[in-house]
Amino acid sequence: MRTNHRNRRDFLRAAGTLIALPAFESLGFRRAANATEVTAPRPKRMVFLGFGWGVTNETWFPDIAQTGSDYTLPMGLQPLARHKSDFTVIQGLSNKYSNEAHWGSTFWLSGANRYSEPGVSFHNSISADQVAAAQLGKDTRFASLQFGSKDIETSGHGPGLSL
Repeated sequence: MRTNHRNRRDFLRAAGTLIALPAFESLGFRRAANATEVTAPRPKRMVFLGFGWGVTNETWFPDIAQTGSDYTLPMGLQPLARHKSDFTVIQGLSNKYSNEAHWGSTFWLSGANRYSEPGVSFHNSISADQVAAAQLGKDTRFASLQFGSKDIETSGHGPGLSL
């Protein structure tokens, strides 16, 4: 008669397998198992991209004559082609208070007047991304994330166009 004897090695092997179970949820197994569950809509996101040194209009912005959703993506936006219906490109904005080419990028989301307070060389106000974060960020882990590049030497926009 054979007994069902388990040794320590078998126990450790089984326990090691259990450690990986939480990872299965991130791989989508739970989503597939619960496909009939009603899920909340995904929160909306908003992304602002600023280029302090500018970009070449032909490679970044769509032809302004092509209006609506039936426009051709320029080379700089081609990697986002499968998401074209999910984003809007806004172009042609300017800050009437910014007379220095690259200082304008500091105020591009607020439209602030750098010289509005006499004797103060830097005065800003709430920016469009923070207004959006206050509304759209209510249902997200982080209402707002800001990323930047500190080394201007690494700036540029492709071969032959780097600064």
